Amino acid sequence: MAAMKCPDCLEDLVQVPTSHGPGLDVCSSGHGLWLDVGEVNFFVEDYTSLKRKMGDAGGIAVKTETLCPRCGNHMESETVSHTSFLSCDSCRGWWLPHGSLTRLNETYRGAAVPIQIHETELYTQAAARHRARNASIRNRPTFKKNRVNRQGIWFWALFFGLALAIGGIVFIAGIGKTIETTRWSRPPDQLFFYLAAGALGGLGLCIYGWILHQRKRLIESIPTSTIRSLALGLVEISGQAQPGESLLSAPFSGLPCVFYSYTVEEHVGSGKHARWETVANGTSEQPFFVNDSTGQVLVVPLDAELILPDERTYRNDWLGALPPTALTGLNRLGVSTERWIGNKTLRCRETSIQPEERVYVLGTAQEQPGAKELVENSARLYIGSSRDHAFIISDRSEKDLLSRLGWYVLAYGIGGLALAASCSIVIITYYLTAGS
Repeated sequence: MAAMKCPDCLEDLVQVPTSHGPGLDVCSSGHGLWLDVGEVNFFVEDYTSLKRKMGDAGGIAVKTETLCPRCGNHMESETVSHTSFLSCDSCRGWWLPHGSLTRLNETYRGAAVPIQIHETELYTQAAARHRARNASIRNRPTFKKNRVNRQGIWFWALFFGLALAIGGIVFIAGIGKTIETTRWSRPPDQLFFYLAAGALGGLGLCIYGWILHQRKRLIESIPTSTIRSLALGLVEISGQAQPGESLLSAPFSGLPCVFYSYTVEEHVGSGKHARWETVANGTSEQPFFVNDSTGQVLVVPLDAELILPDERTYRNDWLGALPPTALTGLNRLGVSTERWIGNKTLRCRETSIQPEERVYVLGTAQEQPGAKELVENSARLYIGSSRDHAFIISDRSEKDLLSRLGWYVLAYGIGGLALAASCSIVIITYYLTAGS
Protein backbone atom coordinates (compact mmCIF):
# COMPACT_ATOMS: atom_id res chain seq x y z
CA MET A 1 0.00 0.00 0.00
CA ALA A 2 1.38 3.40 -0.97
CA ALA A 3 1.99 6.32 1.36
CA MET A 4 -0.78 8.81 2.12
CA LYS A 5 -1.72 10.94 -0.86
CA CYS A 6 -2.81 14.54 -1.15
CA PRO A 7 -6.61 14.72 -1.65
CA ASP A 8 -6.13 17.47 -4.26
CA CYS A 9 -3.25 16.32 -6.50
CA LEU A 10 -3.01 12.65 -5.38
CA GLU A 11 0.77 12.96 -4.97
CA ASP A 12 2.43 11.21 -2.03
CA LEU A 13 2.54 13.34 1.10
CA VAL A 14 6.02 14.07 2.41
CA GLN A 15 6.77 13.89 6.12
CA VAL A 16 8.48 17.04 7.36
CA PRO A 17 9.95 17.24 10.89
CA THR A 18 8.97 20.14 13.15
CA SER A 19 10.81 21.76 16.04
CA HIS A 20 8.02 21.64 18.64
CA GLY A 21 5.83 18.69 17.73
CA PRO A 22 5.47 15.54 15.64
CA GLY A 23 6.41 15.44 11.98
CA LEU A 24 3.70 16.58 9.59
CA ASP A 25 2.57 14.98 6.33
CA VAL A 26 2.74 17.83 3.83
CA CYS A 27 1.83 18.14 0.14
CA SER A 28 4.96 18.98 -1.84
CA SER A 29 2.84 21.08 -4.24
CA GLY A 30 1.55 23.25 -1.40
CA HIS A 31 -2.10 22.15 -1.37
CA GLY A 32 -2.24 21.43 2.34
CA LEU A 33 -1.07 19.27 5.22
CA TRP A 34 -2.42 16.41 7.32
CA LEU A 35 -2.80 16.29 11.11
CA ASP A 36 -3.43 12.97 12.82
CA VAL A 37 -5.72 12.83 15.84
CA GLY A 38 -4.27 14.79 18.75
CA GLU A 39 -1.61 16.59 16.71
CA VAL A 40 -3.49 19.88 16.36
CA ASN A 41 -2.80 20.78 20.00
CA PHE A 42 0.93 20.94 19.16
CA PHE A 43 0.34 23.67 16.57
CA VAL A 44 -2.63 25.71 17.88
CA GLU A 45 -1.97 27.53 21.14
CA ASP A 46 -5.49 27.66 22.58
CA TYR A 47 -6.63 24.27 21.35
CA THR A 48 -9.25 24.06 24.14
CA SER A 49 -11.10 27.11 22.82
CA LEU A 50 -10.94 25.75 19.28
CA LYS A 51 -12.42 22.45 20.40
CA ARG A 52 -15.15 24.23 22.36
CA LYS A 53 -15.96 26.37 19.34
CA MET A 54 -16.31 23.28 17.16
CA GLY A 55 -18.50 21.53 19.72
CA ASP A 56 -20.82 24.48 20.28
CA ALA A 57 -22.44 26.47 17.55
CA GLY A 58 -19.42 27.48 15.54
CA GLY A 59 -18.67 24.31 13.61
CA ILE A 60 -20.64 23.51 10.44
CA ALA A 61 -19.87 20.04 9.04
CA VAL A 62 -20.83 19.08 5.47
CA LYS A 63 -20.21 15.62 4.02
CA THR A 64 -17.90 15.69 0.97
CA GLU A 65 -16.75 13.26 -1.71
CA THR A 66 -13.11 13.76 -0.70
CA LEU A 67 -11.53 10.60 0.69
CA CYS A 68 -9.44 10.62 3.83
CA PRO A 69 -5.74 10.05 2.99
CA ARG A 70 -5.33 8.01 6.18
CA CYS A 71 -8.28 5.58 6.18
CA GLY A 72 -10.07 6.17 2.86
CA ASN A 73 -13.46 7.21 4.30
CA HIS A 74 -15.34 10.31 3.17
CA MET A 75 -14.35 13.49 5.00
CA GLU A 76 -16.49 16.36 6.23
CA SER A 77 -15.96 20.03 5.47
CA GLU A 78 -15.95 22.24 8.54
CA THR A 79 -15.72 26.00 8.94
CA VAL A 80 -14.60 27.44 12.25
CA SER A 81 -13.86 31.14 12.74
CA HIS A 82 -13.83 31.74 8.97
CA THR A 83 -11.29 28.94 8.46
CA SER A 84 -12.30 25.90 6.41
CA PHE A 85 -10.75 22.45 6.62
CA LEU A 86 -11.67 18.78 6.19
CA SER A 87 -12.02 16.31 9.05
CA CYS A 88 -12.46 12.54 9.12
CA ASP A 89 -15.05 11.17 11.51
CA SER A 90 -13.44 7.71 11.36
CA CYS A 91 -9.74 8.28 12.15
CA ARG A 92 -10.36 11.85 13.47
CA GLY A 93 -7.58 13.36 11.41
CA TRP A 94 -7.67 16.81 9.78
CA TRP A 95 -6.75 17.96 6.28
CA LEU A 96 -5.83 21.65 6.42
CA PRO A 97 -5.59 23.53 3.10
CA HIS A 98 -2.67 25.90 2.57
CA GLY A 99 -2.75 28.67 5.18
CA SER A 100 -5.44 27.13 7.41
CA LEU A 101 -3.04 26.06 10.15
CA THR A 102 -1.56 29.55 10.33
CA ARG A 103 -5.00 31.17 10.56
CA LEU A 104 -6.16 28.80 13.31
CA ASN A 105 -3.03 29.45 15.34
CA GLU A 106 -3.39 33.22 14.93
CA THR A 107 -7.08 33.09 15.89
CA TYR A 108 -6.67 30.92 18.98
CA ARG A 109 -3.81 32.44 20.93
CA GLY A 110 -3.22 32.34 24.66
CA ALA A 111 -0.86 29.50 25.58
CA ALA A 112 1.83 29.93 28.21
CA VAL A 113 4.42 29.03 25.58
CA PRO A 114 3.77 30.78 22.25
CA ILE A 115 3.71 28.55 19.17
CA GLN A 116 5.25 30.06 16.06
CA ILE A 117 4.05 28.51 12.81
CA HIS A 118 6.11 28.91 9.64
CA GLU A 119 3.78 27.12 7.29
CA THR A 120 5.49 28.33 4.12
CA GLU A 121 8.73 26.79 5.32
CA LEU A 122 6.97 23.44 5.78
CA TYR A 123 5.90 23.43 2.12
CA THR A 124 9.39 24.48 1.02
CA GLN A 125 10.94 21.57 2.93
CA ALA A 126 8.33 19.17 1.54
CA ALA A 127 9.10 20.24 -2.03
CA ALA A 128 12.84 19.85 -1.44
CA ARG A 129 12.40 16.38 0.07
CA HIS A 130 10.12 15.40 -2.83
CA ARG A 131 12.74 16.46 -5.38
CA ALA A 132 15.49 14.60 -3.52
CA ARG A 133 13.39 11.44 -3.34
CA ASN A 134 12.57 11.58 -7.06
CA ALA A 135 16.26 12.01 -7.85
CA SER A 136 17.16 8.94 -5.80
CA ILE A 137 14.43 6.93 -7.54
CA ARG A 138 15.69 7.95 -10.98
CA ASN A 139 19.22 6.90 -10.06
CA ARG A 140 18.10 3.58 -8.61
CA PRO A 141 18.30 0.57 -10.94
CA THR A 142 15.15 -0.86 -12.46
CA PHE A 143 14.34 -4.38 -11.32
CA LYS A 144 12.43 -6.68 -13.63
CA LYS A 145 10.39 -9.66 -12.60
CA ASN A 146 11.88 -13.05 -13.24
CA ARG A 147 9.04 -15.31 -14.25
CA VAL A 148 11.09 -18.49 -14.67
CA ASN A 149 10.80 -20.93 -11.78
CA ARG A 150 13.17 -23.77 -12.57
CA GLN A 151 12.40 -25.71 -9.42
CA GLY A 152 8.73 -25.75 -10.34
CA ILE A 153 9.59 -26.94 -13.85
CA TRP A 154 11.78 -29.76 -12.50
CA PHE A 155 9.10 -30.79 -10.01
CA TRP A 156 6.39 -31.16 -12.63
CA ALA A 157 8.77 -32.80 -15.10
CA LEU A 158 9.74 -35.45 -12.55
CA PHE A 159 6.15 -35.85 -11.38
CA PHE A 160 4.69 -36.43 -14.83
CA GLY A 161 7.67 -38.57 -15.83
CA LEU A 162 7.14 -40.94 -12.92
CA ALA A 163 3.39 -40.81 -13.42
CA LEU A 164 3.80 -41.89 -17.04
CA ALA A 165 6.22 -44.63 -15.98
CA ILE A 166 3.84 -46.09 -13.39
CA GLY A 167 0.89 -45.67 -15.70
CA GLY A 168 2.82 -47.50 -18.42
CA ILE A 169 3.71 -50.35 -16.05
CA VAL A 170 0.09 -50.72 -14.96
CA PHE A 171 -1.10 -50.57 -18.56
CA ILE A 172 1.44 -53.12 -19.81
CA ALA A 173 0.69 -55.41 -16.88
CA GLY A 174 -3.01 -55.13 -17.63
CA ILE A 175 -2.49 -55.90 -21.32
CA GLY A 176 -0.32 -58.87 -20.43
CA LYS A 177 -2.88 -60.15 -17.98
CA THR A 178 -5.64 -59.73 -20.54
CA ILE A 179 -3.68 -61.68 -23.16
CA GLU A 180 -2.80 -64.42 -20.70
CA THR A 181 -6.13 -64.96 -18.96
CA THR A 182 -8.49 -62.94 -21.18
CA ARG A 183 -9.62 -61.07 -18.06
CA TRP A 184 -8.27 -59.31 -14.98
CA SER A 185 -8.53 -61.07 -11.65
CA ARG A 186 -11.00 -58.24 -10.86
CA PRO A 187 -12.38 -55.84 -13.45
CA PRO A 188 -11.18 -52.25 -12.98
CA ASP A 189 -13.76 -50.27 -11.03
CA GLN A 190 -14.02 -46.90 -9.29
CA LEU A 191 -11.78 -48.07 -6.44
CA PHE A 192 -9.05 -48.95 -8.93
CA PHE A 193 -8.90 -45.40 -10.23
CA TYR A 194 -8.85 -44.02 -6.68
CA LEU A 195 -5.92 -46.31 -5.86
CA ALA A 196 -4.08 -45.29 -9.05
CA ALA A 197 -4.61 -41.62 -8.18
CA GLY A 198 -3.35 -42.30 -4.65
CA ALA A 199 -0.20 -43.98 -5.99
CA LEU A 200 0.54 -41.07 -8.31
CA GLY A 201 -0.23 -38.55 -5.58
CA GLY A 202 2.11 -40.36 -3.20
CA LEU A 203 4.89 -40.15 -5.78
CA GLY A 204 4.23 -36.43 -6.13
CA LEU A 205 4.54 -36.00 -2.36
CA CYS A 206 7.82 -37.93 -2.39
CA ILE A 207 9.21 -35.67 -5.10
CA TYR A 208 8.14 -32.56 -3.22
CA GLY A 209 9.75 -33.93 -0.05
CA TRP A 210 12.97 -34.44 -2.00
CA ILE A 211 12.83 -30.83 -3.24
CA LEU A 212 12.36 -29.61 0.34
CA HIS A 213 15.30 -31.78 1.41
CA GLN A 214 17.47 -30.10 -1.23
CA ARG A 215 16.27 -26.71 0.01
CA LYS A 216 17.17 -27.65 3.59
CA ARG A 217 20.65 -28.77 2.54
CA LEU A 218 21.14 -25.52 0.63
CA ILE A 219 20.28 -23.40 3.68
CA GLU A 220 22.60 -25.49 5.85
CA SER A 221 25.49 -25.15 3.40
CA ILE A 222 25.35 -21.35 3.02
CA PRO A 223 27.05 -19.47 5.89
CA THR A 224 25.44 -16.31 7.19
CA SER A 225 27.31 -13.26 5.89
CA THR A 226 27.66 -9.83 7.39
CA ILE A 227 26.35 -7.13 5.10
CA ARG A 228 29.70 -5.39 4.91
CA SER A 229 31.38 -8.56 3.61
CA LEU A 230 28.77 -9.49 0.98
CA ALA A 231 30.08 -10.91 -2.29
CA LEU A 232 28.38 -11.50 -5.62
CA GLY A 233 26.37 -14.72 -5.81
CA LEU A 234 24.18 -16.69 -3.42
CA VAL A 235 24.25 -15.17 0.07
CA GLU A 236 22.44 -15.51 3.37
CA ILE A 237 21.87 -12.56 5.71
CA SER A 238 19.93 -11.82 8.85
CA GLY A 239 19.08 -8.40 10.23
CA GLN A 240 16.43 -5.78 10.90
CA ALA A 241 14.06 -4.62 8.17
CA GLN A 242 13.96 -0.92 7.30
CA PRO A 243 11.67 0.92 4.83
CA GLY A 244 12.92 1.75 1.36
CA GLU A 245 11.54 4.81 -0.40
CA SER A 246 8.66 5.18 2.06
CA LEU A 247 6.85 3.31 4.80
CA LEU A 248 4.04 1.12 3.46
CA SER A 249 0.65 0.36 4.97
CA ALA A 250 -0.69 -3.20 5.16
CA PRO A 251 -3.74 -3.46 2.86
CA PHE A 252 -6.42 -4.56 5.35
CA SER A 253 -5.15 -3.45 8.76
CA GLY A 254 -3.42 -0.23 7.70
CA LEU A 255 -0.47 -1.03 9.97
CA PRO A 256 2.89 0.45 8.94
CA CYS A 257 5.23 -2.07 7.33
CA VAL A 258 8.12 -2.43 4.89
CA PHE A 259 6.64 -5.40 3.01
CA TYR A 260 3.26 -7.12 2.81
CA SER A 261 1.42 -9.90 1.01
CA TYR A 262 -2.32 -10.46 0.84
CA THR A 263 -4.95 -12.94 -0.34
CA VAL A 264 -8.68 -12.35 -0.84
CA GLU A 265 -10.94 -15.40 -1.05
CA GLU A 266 -14.65 -15.65 -1.77
CA HIS A 267 -16.88 -18.40 -0.40
CA VAL A 268 -18.84 -19.89 -3.29
CA GLY A 269 -21.20 -22.82 -3.65
CA SER A 270 -23.12 -24.55 -0.90
CA GLY A 271 -23.26 -27.90 0.81
CA LYS A 272 -20.71 -30.42 -0.46
CA HIS A 273 -19.72 -28.03 -3.25
CA ALA A 274 -18.88 -25.10 -0.95
CA ARG A 275 -15.31 -23.86 -1.33
CA TRP A 276 -13.08 -20.80 -1.04
CA GLU A 277 -11.93 -19.31 -4.34
CA THR A 278 -9.05 -16.85 -4.55
CA VAL A 279 -10.19 -13.62 -6.21
CA ALA A 280 -7.11 -11.47 -5.57
CA ASN A 281 -3.61 -11.87 -4.20
CA GLY A 282 -0.34 -10.05 -4.39
CA THR A 283 2.64 -8.59 -2.61
CA SER A 284 4.25 -5.21 -2.31
CA GLU A 285 7.02 -4.66 -4.84
CA GLN A 286 8.84 -1.76 -3.21
CA PRO A 287 12.39 -2.71 -2.17
CA PHE A 288 13.32 -2.48 1.49
CA PHE A 289 16.57 -2.48 3.43
CA VAL A 290 18.00 -5.03 5.83
CA ASN A 291 20.69 -3.85 8.20
CA ASP A 292 22.94 -5.46 10.75
CA SER A 293 25.74 -4.05 12.88
CA THR A 294 28.00 -3.71 9.81
CA GLY A 295 25.73 -1.91 7.32
CA GLN A 296 22.57 -2.18 5.25
CA VAL A 297 21.68 -3.67 1.88
CA LEU A 298 18.71 -3.30 -0.46
CA VAL A 299 16.39 -6.31 -0.86
CA VAL A 300 14.17 -6.47 -3.96
CA PRO A 301 11.29 -8.84 -3.04
CA LEU A 302 10.08 -9.63 -6.58
CA ASP A 303 9.51 -13.39 -7.08
CA ALA A 304 10.64 -14.27 -3.57
CA GLU A 305 9.45 -17.41 -1.80
CA LEU A 306 7.76 -16.07 1.32
CA ILE A 307 7.82 -18.01 4.57
CA LEU A 308 5.62 -15.70 6.61
CA PRO A 309 2.63 -16.60 8.80
CA ASP A 310 -0.85 -15.26 8.07
CA GLU A 311 -0.78 -12.68 10.83
CA ARG A 312 -4.25 -11.20 10.33
CA THR A 313 -7.47 -12.60 8.86
CA TYR A 314 -10.66 -10.59 8.32
CA ARG A 315 -14.04 -12.16 7.56
CA ASN A 316 -17.63 -11.01 7.33
CA ASP A 317 -19.39 -10.85 10.69
CA TRP A 318 -22.82 -12.37 11.32
CA LEU A 319 -24.43 -9.34 9.68
CA GLY A 320 -22.28 -9.74 6.57
CA ALA A 321 -20.17 -6.64 7.22
CA LEU A 322 -16.38 -6.39 7.06
CA PRO A 323 -14.25 -4.21 9.36
CA PRO A 324 -13.85 -0.66 7.97
CA THR A 325 -10.10 -1.02 7.43
CA ALA A 326 -10.56 -4.25 5.46
CA LEU A 327 -13.35 -2.66 3.41
CA THR A 328 -11.10 0.28 2.59
CA GLY A 329 -8.33 -2.08 1.48
CA LEU A 330 -10.70 -4.03 -0.76
CA ASN A 331 -11.91 -0.81 -2.38
CA ARG A 332 -8.33 0.25 -3.11
CA LEU A 333 -7.59 -3.17 -4.59
CA GLY A 334 -10.69 -2.95 -6.78
CA VAL A 335 -12.39 -5.99 -5.21
CA SER A 336 -16.17 -5.70 -5.11
CA THR A 337 -17.88 -6.75 -1.88
CA GLU A 338 -21.42 -6.80 -3.26
CA ARG A 339 -23.34 -9.28 -5.37
CA TRP A 340 -26.67 -8.71 -7.05
CA ILE A 341 -28.39 -9.70 -3.80
CA GLY A 342 -26.58 -8.95 -0.55
CA ASN A 343 -22.85 -8.99 0.16
CA LYS A 344 -20.22 -11.52 -0.81
CA THR A 345 -18.72 -13.76 1.86
CA LEU A 346 -15.06 -12.80 1.79
CA ARG A 347 -11.96 -13.81 3.71
CA CYS A 348 -9.05 -11.36 3.65
CA ARG A 349 -5.64 -12.50 4.83
CA GLU A 350 -2.49 -10.45 5.10
CA THR A 351 1.01 -10.82 6.41
CA SER A 352 3.63 -8.13 6.73
CA ILE A 353 7.14 -7.34 7.86
CA GLN A 354 7.18 -4.52 10.37
CA PRO A 355 9.92 -1.88 10.65
CA GLU A 356 12.77 -3.09 12.87
CA GLU A 357 11.48 -6.69 12.63
CA ARG A 358 14.19 -9.32 12.30
CA VAL A 359 14.21 -11.08 8.93
CA TYR A 360 16.14 -13.86 7.20
CA VAL A 361 17.00 -13.52 3.51
CA LEU A 362 18.57 -16.11 1.20
CA GLY A 363 19.08 -14.75 -2.29
CA THR A 364 21.49 -13.65 -4.97
CA ALA A 365 23.66 -10.61 -4.34
CA GLN A 366 23.88 -8.63 -7.56
CA GLU A 367 25.54 -5.41 -8.55
CA GLN A 368 23.34 -2.39 -9.07
CA PRO A 369 23.69 -1.01 -12.60
CA GLY A 370 25.80 2.13 -12.62
CA ALA A 371 27.18 1.63 -9.10
CA LYS A 372 30.68 2.95 -8.60
CA GLU A 373 33.44 0.56 -7.64
CA LEU A 374 34.62 2.77 -4.82
CA VAL A 375 31.53 2.51 -2.65
CA GLU A 376 31.05 -0.21 -0.06
CA ASN A 377 29.48 -3.54 -0.99
CA SER A 378 26.34 -2.76 0.99
CA ALA A 379 25.67 0.27 -1.24
CA ARG A 380 26.90 -1.32 -4.47
CA LEU A 381 24.92 -4.56 -4.22
CA TYR A 382 21.32 -5.59 -3.81
CA ILE A 383 19.77 -8.98 -3.03
CA GLY A 384 17.11 -10.33 -5.35
CA SER A 385 15.97 -13.29 -7.41
CA SER A 386 17.90 -15.10 -10.12
CA ARG A 387 17.26 -17.95 -12.53
CA ASP A 388 19.72 -20.31 -10.86
CA HIS A 389 19.22 -19.91 -7.11
CA ALA A 390 16.50 -19.93 -4.50
CA PHE A 391 15.21 -16.65 -3.09
CA ILE A 392 13.65 -16.83 0.39
CA ILE A 393 12.36 -14.08 2.68
CA SER A 394 11.20 -15.06 6.14
CA ASP A 395 10.60 -13.55 9.54
CA ARG A 396 11.80 -16.78 11.15
CA SER A 397 15.35 -17.50 12.24
CA GLU A 398 17.53 -19.93 10.30
CA LYS A 399 17.20 -22.47 13.11
CA ASP A 400 13.40 -22.32 12.99
CA LEU A 401 13.42 -22.62 9.20
CA LEU A 402 15.63 -25.72 9.26
CA SER A 403 13.49 -27.33 11.95
CA ARG A 404 10.31 -26.64 9.99
CA LEU A 405 11.80 -27.94 6.73
CA GLY A 406 13.01 -31.08 8.52
CA TRP A 407 9.50 -31.93 9.65
CA TYR A 408 8.11 -31.21 6.19
CA VAL A 409 10.69 -33.51 4.57
CA LEU A 410 9.70 -36.35 6.90
CA ALA A 411 5.98 -35.74 6.43
CA TYR A 412 6.03 -35.46 2.64
CA GLY A 413 8.75 -38.03 2.01
CA ILE A 414 7.65 -40.83 4.34
CA GLY A 415 3.94 -40.08 3.97
CA GLY A 416 4.15 -39.97 0.17
CA LEU A 417 6.20 -43.16 0.02
CA ALA A 418 3.77 -44.99 2.30
CA LEU A 419 0.77 -43.81 0.26
CA ALA A 420 2.32 -44.78 -3.08
CA ALA A 421 3.51 -48.17 -1.81
CA SER A 422 0.23 -49.14 -0.15
CA CYS A 423 -1.88 -48.15 -3.16
CA SER A 424 0.47 -49.99 -5.54
CA ILE A 425 0.39 -53.15 -3.40
CA VAL A 426 -3.41 -53.13 -3.36
CA ILE A 427 -3.53 -52.68 -7.15
CA ILE A 428 -1.08 -55.53 -7.77
CA THR A 429 -2.71 -57.84 -5.22
CA TYR A 430 -6.36 -57.40 -6.14
CA TYR A 431 -6.27 -56.36 -9.78
CA LEU A 432 -3.13 -57.74 -11.45
CA THR A 433 -2.77 -61.13 -9.80
CA ALA A 434 -4.08 -64.12 -11.71
CA GLY A 435 -7.35 -65.39 -10.37
CA SER A 436 -7.72 -68.93 -9.19
